[in-house]
Amino acid sequence: MTDEQKFLFDVRGWLLLPAVLDEVEVAAIKAHLYAGGDSYSGPAQELFDHPAIVPILNEILSERPLADDYYNFRCESSFVTIRQPGWKPGATEVPHVVRPPQGAGPMNYQCNGGRIYSALTRVVWELNPVERGMGGTLFLSGSHKAKIPYPPTVREPDNVYMESYECPAGSVFIFTESLLHAATAWKCTTHDRVAIFNCYNSVWAQWHKLNQPHERIAAMPPKRQTLFRGVYAHDFSARPHEAGDNRYYSRENRTL
Repeated sequence: MTDEQKFLFDVRGWLLLPAVLDEVEVAAIKAHLYAGGDSYSGPAQELFDHPAIVPILNEILSERPLADDYYNFRCESSFVTIRQPGWKPGATEVPHVVRPPQGAGPMNYQCNGGRIYSALTRVVWELNPVERGMGGTLFLSGSHKAKIPYPPTVREPDNVYMESYECPAGSVFIFTESLLHAATAWKCTTHDRVAIFNCYNSVWAQWHKLNQPHERIAAMPPKRQTLFRGVYAHDFSARPHEAGDNRYYSRENRTL
């Protein structure tokens, strides 16, 4: 993660990486999704630990040195959205936040001593082009640091303070869920919005239930499996010569 990326993520609460995936990769994932596949299988699962996002997640979620065979952050949840022209949101059109920065909690965004801790972090893979104002995720830059309660005007759907982005297919949008954000109607008439929403957190904190069967995770490469291990940092029952740290996935050590 560059110094510029760290500065902008801390100030704004989000980053946009344009055109991370090439046309072949995008086409393969879209074909998988339109055929009924999900984000935990086929080429879509490769996005969980794509090389473009791992260094960023290491920077904003990991508290330990990098390792070769496991990740020091975890995946909370994942879902696919295919929004056809005219799609309208429900309750998520109201700007919302996982935990407002006015209150303390393990899901709040923090930056201390030059280190970022982004708590719950959302990674959105846009598999079709997104034009500004046509239905991409809305957000209010800097709201992840607000110390004054939000006025009613910024909690109204499609209020004038919310921003959005534009990007080519294969781009990735990363934001802290301490940022006010919202869904909005998909106004594009030429193509669907096809996106995968992956969510990440610390190895010792959990917001969502994963609800994925062991067999699905066990079919992934071993290092990718470690994104779904149990939610704790240390095992005090380990013998002195054994690793007490929570590092690896197994049927007995998995997120539920």
